[in-house]
Amino acid sequence: MSNTCNGAKSLDPPAPSSSKGSIVISIIVLLGTVSVAAVAGAIVVTARDGYRRQPRETFARTV
Repeated sequence: MSNTCNGAKSLDPPAPSSSKGSIVISIIVLLGTVSVAAVAGAIVVTARDGYRRQPRETFARTV
């Protein structure tokens, strides 16, 4: 008689498939690209929004 179990399943996780890994890498690259575009867009919008320091006086005297 041997000590092996014929119906036992292995506890090792299955090896990841290459297609799943490439999907994850693609999502990470896409997320990075969108993040860089969002930061650049925020900088451009902030530069073009027209906000400037206003004069302290509400009425400019020309006399």
